[in-house]
Amino acid sequence: MSESFFFNIIILLVSALILGEVFKRIKLPALVGHLLAGVIIGPSLLNIVQPSESFKVITDVAIFFLMFLAGLHLRPEEILKAGKHSVILSILAFVIPFGAGAEVAYLFGLPMLTSLFVGLALAITAIPVSAAVLMEFGLLKSKMGATVITAGIIDDVLALVVLAVIMQLSVTGMEEINYVDIGFSTFKIAVFIGGIFLLDIILKKRERWLPIKITSLSDKLKSREAAFGILLISAFGISWIAENVGLHFAIGSFFAGLIIYKEMIGKKNYEKVNNTFTTITFGLLSPIFFAFIGMQLLLQPIFDKSLFFLVLLATAVVGKISGGFIGAKMGGFSNNASMTIGHLVNNRGMIELVIAAIGLELGIIDITLFGIIVAIGLITTIMSPVMARVHLNRANTSKSKEKFGGPTNNDI
Repeated sequence: MSESFFFNIIILLVSALILGEVFKRIKLPALVGHLLAGVIIGPSLLNIVQPSESFKVITDVAIFFLMFLAGLHLRPEEILKAGKHSVILSILAFVIPFGAGAEVAYLFGLPMLTSLFVGLALAITAIPVSAAVLMEFGLLKSKMGATVITAGIIDDVLALVVLAVIMQLSVTGMEEINYVDIGFSTFKIAVFIGGIFLLDIILKKRERWLPIKITSLSDKLKSREAAFGILLISAFGISWIAENVGLHFAIGSFFAGLIIYKEMIGKKNYEKVNNTFTTITFGLLSPIFFAFIGMQLLLQPIFDKSLFFLVLLATAVVGKISGGFIGAKMGGFSNNASMTIGHLVNNRGMIELVIAAIGLELGIIDITLFGIIVAIGLITTIMSPVMARVHLNRANTSKSKEKFGGPTNNDI
């Protein structure tokens, strides 16, 4: 069993790294190569590696590292600054594909509860994917990066509230909704997020004292890795708390990284942590994570219900991009920047797989619909960085007076 697992990891990693390098050389994001590597070696084509539960731990760790690293590259004030624009963006990018997806599913004869679930699957934005794309583009620290990540977090909270309602309805029927339970769940989430920003305020008051103490402790420890381990334990703890209040652990991981920044722990410690996490994430975990998503593609459900699949795919793409575009325009972004944001939120990745698996387990969707949802998640996850790059290039070469690019401008 162990030999089979390590053989699968070797094949997955080698194929992902090779295709990632190929795509980088043709000026496309490496993660598209990682995704296609999973499709090629998975059940859809060569069938060399089969997706199995043995991959779950490593993909969960990959999500944790990706989100922690995304948080590490941002500051809490950047998230708060992007908050107003992100709320509008996230609501539109959630409500439009949710409503359109549910309506399409219902018109194709699916029950109301199943239709609502399909709408939810189309409305999700996978923040780990968005974070990876933004880091690869060098945009994570920009206004655009903070806006997309914050919108993704709000989207996740909305998705969890809607999922809680759908799960409740699957047990009680469409007539009964326990608003008290839903309200309490929402309250717990709000307290957790508020608590993170309160912790940040408290730590900021110790901003001069804390880095000295942390550096002193790090120098005194006999083991060089002990300080890194303590930091990791803290991040795991925040992720565990997030899970216990009803959030995905990835959001906890992101917030753990968010409250650890250069001035907080000292430049030397920050660089050590950042370098370690970057190497582990992009050298090992991220290629395996995206290749595993590619392996989930099943072709038979697409062939069985091709018309439904195509209409639903078009609804997912148009709904998400239009919601993101309109929301970004309302937030003051230019046309090209807004299209870039629209494409950046048009990915569903691993989060959609988790949601789809819950629906399958509860009997809300069948295996055919599960396969269609997974296929849409994979296709949009491939489309997202490719099309975002196209519009980003247009933005950077535009003769418009609006400013673009990296840390030196305000728009991107």
